[in-house]
Amino acid sequence: MLLSDRAKDAIKVALAMVIAYAIALYMDWDRPYWAGLAVAFISLETSGQSFHKGLQRLGGTLLAAVMALTLLSLFPQQRWMFMIALSSYVFFCTYMMKSKHNPYFWNVAAFVTIIVAVDAAASNQPAFYTAVLRIQETALGVITYSMVSVILWPRTSSKSLVRTSKNLTKSGLALFQSTIDREFASNPHKYLQQQGEFSALQAKFADLSNIAELESYEVWEVSKQWKDTGSLWTQYERALEVWRQSFNEVDDLELETRIPWLTRYEAEITRRFKTIIDLTEGKDIKPKPLFRDFHIKEIDISGLQYFQKAALSLYIHQLDEIERITYQLHELTTVIFSENTSNQLDFHVKESTQPDVINMGQLKGALRAFLCLWVAYLSYIYFPNLPAGTVLVILAGVYSITLSSNPYLKPVSILVPGILSSAFGAFIYLLIMPHLHSFWSLGTVIFLSVFTIAYLFHTPQLILGRMFGLANFVMMTNIANHQSYSFNFVADQLLVFLIVIAIYAAISIFTFNLRPEVQYLNLLRRFFASTNFLLTEHQKEPHLEPTKLRQYIRRHHLNEVESIPHKMTGWIAGTSSGLDKHQLRRTVIILEALSIRLSVLINELKIAQSSQLYAALRKDIHDWSAQLKTDFAELVKDPTGATIGEVVRQCALSMPEMETTIAKVLEERGKDGIDLEERLNIYRILGGIRSVCRALEDYEDQSLKMDWPQLQEARF
Repeated sequence: MLLSDRAKDAIKVALAMVIAYAIALYMDWDRPYWAGLAVAFISLETSGQSFHKGLQRLGGTLLAAVMALTLLSLFPQQRWMFMIALSSYVFFCTYMMKSKHNPYFWNVAAFVTIIVAVDAAASNQPAFYTAVLRIQETALGVITYSMVSVILWPRTSSKSLVRTSKNLTKSGLALFQSTIDREFASNPHKYLQQQGEFSALQAKFADLSNIAELESYEVWEVSKQWKDTGSLWTQYERALEVWRQSFNEVDDLELETRIPWLTRYEAEITRRFKTIIDLTEGKDIKPKPLFRDFHIKEIDISGLQYFQKAALSLYIHQLDEIERITYQLHELTTVIFSENTSNQLDFHVKESTQPDVINMGQLKGALRAFLCLWVAYLSYIYFPNLPAGTVLVILAGVYSITLSSNPYLKPVSILVPGILSSAFGAFIYLLIMPHLHSFWSLGTVIFLSVFTIAYLFHTPQLILGRMFGLANFVMMTNIANHQSYSFNFVADQLLVFLIVIAIYAAISIFTFNLRPEVQYLNLLRRFFASTNFLLTEHQKEPHLEPTKLRQYIRRHHLNEVESIPHKMTGWIAGTSSGLDKHQLRRTVIILEALSIRLSVLINELKIAQSSQLYAALRKDIHDWSAQLKTDFAELVKDPTGATIGEVVRQCALSMPEMETTIAKVLEERGKDGIDLEERLNIYRILGGIRSVCRALEDYEDQSLKMDWPQLQEARF
């Protein structure tokens, strides 16, 4: 009988846990459960992922040990200065968890510092002993699980990377075909689900491409190509969405007639994806030369008004962008899977980097961890009769730091897995362990318990139950060479857990008001505030060079406009049952469209600053953007859309005037006197203005369907 991957993973975790405990107990180390916790928290799908996470845990522990010893040596008798320094350091580490590549390192660096510093301050053991013990037991857990995962049913990240690459390409092809078939209009739920699956695969691909190069020479040799591929998939996702957003503007233009090569274009893109899939599957194929001869000049624009030309220009521009991306994906994949990895590419892929901006969500999470730590510390100081006082401070720090990056998780949702896992650990500790007389019997209990938890909570959706189950089993059983049993210990542990959750809930409710309806509205206002700022920036004189601070603030607001719709989606599930969640999602979709169209328009406006055509239109565009800015300022105060009609009417009035201005300039200079790219740029600006107006019109219509009184109702 063959074992499933689920069973194999559970066996590896259980076996590593038993071995880690056996070594720690044999060496007579204090607190062997620290090694058990290391095993529990680094177990992932592949050996490379587990080892990478283990290195982050070990590195974070080393930094934490140094910081804890430093703080204790600087403030040995000054408890308030000690706490100010400790909480400030925790605030910094928690905020740094926003890092794309090493969030777990900063997580461990924060909470292990609390463990070592607070435990050493209240213990008879020297602080150096506690720090070294934590390091060696963490190293034991990391090495043990890494060895087990390499020896027993090894799964390498390189194979997982290739498999994920194939699945990502299939998902990208399916999304392309669904976009062509107008799937979003006929079945938006299915289309959004496809988008979600593509985004999840893209995130997994990026993670594996960073890890696989550590364990495979073949991947390391073409690591740049793998990373470039990840950057291109990010560009592809956005280009496809921008292309889809332009459909409504060109649906009445008879595209098959005006773009004679459109059918061949769709077939060519599909062929490229299928070739990439064949290459990732290891098929021995000789890729045919790619067809790239799609001429913009072959487009039929006869009889079109200027705004129709503008819409068509935007549509063609996105087709060109998708063609470029798929061509580069095809060429990179050919290099990655060919024997000759020294093939020269005729292009350079711009790296997709995380914008260097303030992450408001993580900043609030860091402040929440800072406040939770202080409340727990003050409770420990002024209420000395609280059970397990130092444990209260430690757990308050651990939970608030870990939950800082997930504001959508309600404190009450942690109670059930926390209490059930504590009850399971207490059952083992009080009713089974007193009857065990050797490590063979104890090891069997550890193996069966850990196997059960890891097997039952195997999927990513059940990760919360898995983490609570393994952590509370390790903490509740409190296995040591000199074992003692006490019901008071179990009661204290459970009571401390409830107090910590109460502190976290109180901080979340009374300082940040994490009620989903409030957060949804706050994000809506932040979105319009950022669009307002970007329009203000656009109205400034182009010859004025912005300061570095101004550039940073602009990047921040641009990032806000692009990321807020996604953040709003996360809050919808938690809203009250009286609200129509479909309408909330529909509003987010419209905001996402507005976000993309504004970003495209602002980019085209930036390109056109020196254009003579743009100079002729500057006054009309500035008048339109000034009215838009005024309406966005009103939407910050009142996001119901009651005042947005004016900008839609202004847009309808200004469009004929802009067309007249363009016709006059073209007549004066003649079409041949104006560069083709300059004309296309102006067309794209006009198309962008019209698409933004349509998005605002959609928002105005959607706002009438929203239950604003219910959404804005003040509740506790």
